[in-house]
Amino acid sequence: MEESRTDGESFYELQAILDSISEPIVLIDEDYRLVRVNYATLVFVGAEKFSSVIGKKCYSTLYNRENICPYCPIISYLQKNKNNENPTSTIELDTQILLRKNEKTENIYISFFPFRQKEGTAFSFVEKISNITKEKEKEEENLRLRNLASLGIMISGVAHELNNPLTGINLTIQNLSKEISKDASPSVKEKINSIEHDLKRASSIVSDIISFAKPQKIAKTYSDISETIYKAKETIERLYPGLCSSVSWEINRENETEFYFNAMKMERLFINLFRNSIQAIDYKKGKIAIEIKKKKNNYQIVVEDNGGGISSDIIDKIFDPFFTNKKDGIGTGLGLSVSHSIVKEHGGKINVKSYDNKTRFIISIPASDRS
Repeated sequence: MEESRTDGESFYELQAILDSISEPIVLIDEDYRLVRVNYATLVFVGAEKFSSVIGKKCYSTLYNRENICPYCPIISYLQKNKNNENPTSTIELDTQILLRKNEKTENIYISFFPFRQKEGTAFSFVEKISNITKEKEKEEENLRLRNLASLGIMISGVAHELNNPLTGINLTIQNLSKEISKDASPSVKEKINSIEHDLKRASSIVSDIISFAKPQKIAKTYSDISETIYKAKETIERLYPGLCSSVSWEINRENETEFYFNAMKMERLFINLFRNSIQAIDYKKGKIAIEIKKKKNNYQIVVEDNGGGISSDIIDKIFDPFFTNKKDGIGTGLGLSVSHSIVKEHGGKINVKSYDNKTRFIISIPASDRS
């Protein structure tokens, strides 16, 4: 015949079961005191001993509040079911809150399970605390991707519609410029040049939008990435001689810098990064350093400038489409988004770090075949 377990044995068995659960679970009485907790609760509140938690108010111990939590459903439940012999809850005994812990805001899901003590009128409540921050972040990321997909379809159509009239205007201006080149006054020529400049800018913006909105499978050739970087540097120096006048360049490379990539797109990537760097340096004396090296099966290219760095408030947004912190609305905010897309088309990754008034972009591209 099986021997009956003592109360002490049952207590330790129950405690062992509770401690095996990774989420905080607590038993709370009507006076909001903690009657029992599991080990995960100690981790949650940063306590070392059960004795430092048991008997304390739940709202002060769990949520660092001086009074009952405003979102707590226990008050309403007690008022509704205090004198009811067969209590049934008509309210949802769960809630979601934002909780500040360790200098981070976390999404917390709290579930309450009320029950009446055996042969008594007192209520107790089991509370389970779940950290759903990662799940929320995944939901938000999926929503962002769906929104970007919808945005991409819309702006791709708009960009293609704009591309046709821009091409027509550009051809007309070129023909007009040839016809009046001899007889036109300097003032008229200056105005035509200004129109041509604005048309090139508009065409470039449309090209960026199409490239961002509708990335296509790219053709790769076996090329030297260092040559592509030098071409991008020369293009930037030609287009922005004033901004580049006080900038020094340092390019360090290993012997092996040839692999399969789309040279035209990669040149555009580095033009975008270099343009960002010289605009950040902003006519001051500055430096742009580029390092190329092979790490296992990837080529790593680092582009670093000392143009003041990127604020922690915006560093997570710089690859978002149409985001820009440039003054007076300069730029479309698509440069880094396009750069990100180019790296992704090559199956690579691009990250950014900011420290000591410096900005560092780290690009990793697989050293794969042409596929």
